[in-house]
Amino acid sequence: MKTPIITAAHAAAGQWVVYTLLLIFVVTTIILTVVLFRVKRKEVRLREKISQQLRDKGADDAKLAKALNKVMQMVIGIMDCISLSPENATLLHSKVRSYFLTTVRDKSNIFYDMDYLADKCHCGLISRLREEYPSLTKDDVMLCSLISMGFPTHAIATIFRLTNEMSIYNKRERLRTRLEMEEGLNLMDYLEDKVTELRSQKALLYSNIFSSLGKKDYI
Repeated sequence: MKTPIITAAHAAAGQWVVYTLLLIFVVTTIILTVVLFRVKRKEVRLREKISQQLRDKGADDAKLAKALNKVMQMVIGIMDCISLSPENATLLHSKVRSYFLTTVRDKSNIFYDMDYLADKCHCGLISRLREEYPSLTKDDVMLCSLISMGFPTHAIATIFRLTNEMSIYNKRERLRTRLEMEEGLNLMDYLEDKVTELRSQKALLYSNIFSSLGKKDYI
């Protein structure tokens, strides 16, 4: 009489073991599926981020190439005048005017992309100024770009087609006001301090990145 009871108990225990293992398998499968889904989603987001960065980099490279090509075309044009017509001052003057003395809002003007070039040369200076002082006008940005690139006042006046010293003085004073500069602080010194700060921040950022990669044995 005990044998059938024991057999039934063993069978019931075996069924519970099977059910338990099946439950563990199902739960494990669900957990792994969720984990894999999250990993896959992170991979998709990372790919999208990298793709966007590559698109942005491509657009930036194209803009830089266009700006540098404009500079090279200017140099080639002036050299043509000098080498082919060394005595023709009128032709050279006309060529120079076509590059330099059109309005700075004209896309053919060599200084049209000066804000972009200054931003590249000075660790994002122009982008930072636009971010911190959204009231800056296009002329303000152009003036900051020219000053930061080392253009003297008389050259800046010519670029803006200003005919008297008072006009460029007023333009600089308006810029100082919009930049909320302290009394007596020089514009060139102010911009140089900004560039120094940005370079330090960039160096610190790269240092932290490499340090982090080193700790993770990536480098």
